[in-house]
Amino acid sequence: MAPFHEEHFLIISPGSKITLVQFGIHDSTYTPPVIEVPTKVYKHPTKENFFLSKGEETDVIYPIIKGKIVNINAFNFFLKLIYKSILSKNPNINNIPFLLLSSAGWSRLDIEYITQYVFESMELNAFTVIPSSLATVYAYGAQPNGVIIDIGFDKTEITPVVDYEVVNHAKKTLDVGGNDINKQLSKLLPNLTSSQIESLKKSSIYEVLNDEDKQNSFFGKDGFHQDEDDNEFDVAAIVTSGRTREILEEREKKGENSIPNSQLEKNSFIDQDDNEITIGKERFKGCENLISTISTKVHDCLTKIVDLSKRQECWDHILIVGKTSKLKGFIDSLNAQLIEDHLIGKELQENPAQAAFQTTSTSSIVYNQIPNSIKFGKMPEYFPEWKKAGYADGFFLGGQIVSKQIFGTNNEHFFVTRQSYNDKGPLAIWETSF
Repeated sequence: MAPFHEEHFLIISPGSKITLVQFGIHDSTYTPPVIEVPTKVYKHPTKENFFLSKGEETDVIYPIIKGKIVNINAFNFFLKLIYKSILSKNPNINNIPFLLLSSAGWSRLDIEYITQYVFESMELNAFTVIPSSLATVYAYGAQPNGVIIDIGFDKTEITPVVDYEVVNHAKKTLDVGGNDINKQLSKLLPNLTSSQIESLKKSSIYEVLNDEDKQNSFFGKDGFHQDEDDNEFDVAAIVTSGRTREILEEREKKGENSIPNSQLEKNSFIDQDDNEITIGKERFKGCENLISTISTKVHDCLTKIVDLSKRQECWDHILIVGKTSKLKGFIDSLNAQLIEDHLIGKELQENPAQAAFQTTSTSSIVYNQIPNSIKFGKMPEYFPEWKKAGYADGFFLGGQIVSKQIFGTNNEHFFVTRQSYNDKGPLAIWETSF
């Protein structure tokens, strides 16, 4: 088989609302995907199981709902639309390897149907499917064990990975996602429209506070504390300067800008229609249910890993992806909740006097319980373009890394070739290994 060129790699990561696409890795540099396509097609007005790229909103079809493929024919057509769009801009390219990032909710039958469609309808010659969770692990480096929390629009996938393999019996999909925050905020702020709620959530004034941050905020017990030195200024100097109004206005503006958001009773954001809207303490709320639910289910998933050392390594390598993870303070608050809910020996760590009275056997039991530490993964520093944009789509970075290792080596054990598909059909996808 002719070697593949990095400039021709096709990587697609479908989501329930948005699909990320990249064609080509240029100059061997990993960059965040710039193509985002709404994951939807339109049903044909007269032909069943035929679809269109455009149509009336009454005819719209979403092939993926809550991470599950609910209409495989519509989904395959959607993939072909993306592929044809790329071909129309690159008509002279005829050897495109395709890597598809899959969700935990996809069935084996879904993947086999997709494989068949890729070779028989899209007529590609190299194809593979990689779970998004596994791609996330590769994005974060060499640690083979971890648990991936992928927060989508209306679902959250929690997937343990052990020795670079997805632990299928332990993974779980929750019926809550980033949209749960919008629902909670709508209850707290009934006068705001859904689009205004979304604008608030994306604004700089929306912040997730853990318990310690709440205590130190304006609404906490220390919230009204202000350094007296801040109020000291030379009144005589201001009066004699002849610029009394200007100086006072500058001082007031400087004071407002220097006060952290959490120390302000109210703050404002601009909605999509350029209206300024002022919000009180509600701007710190809305994530409680989502964070609490995730914390509980992460523990449920990881208790299914029998090997205690592997389980602890997963607790020490928690990876979060999804747009919700970009909210200021969200990851720190989830970390604090996990520690509060599940860390073994937390009371002893906080009370050395109590720990001193523990017997050797009791201490040993505590030591052997899991988790005795909880840590979040740290993304490597050598992806400058991704570092600027953030790692909410870190699974896609993993897809880029894996695509180079799979297609760059041209090792036919890593992907389905035209020959292997002709020999074994769609089942050939299960004989690939990476």
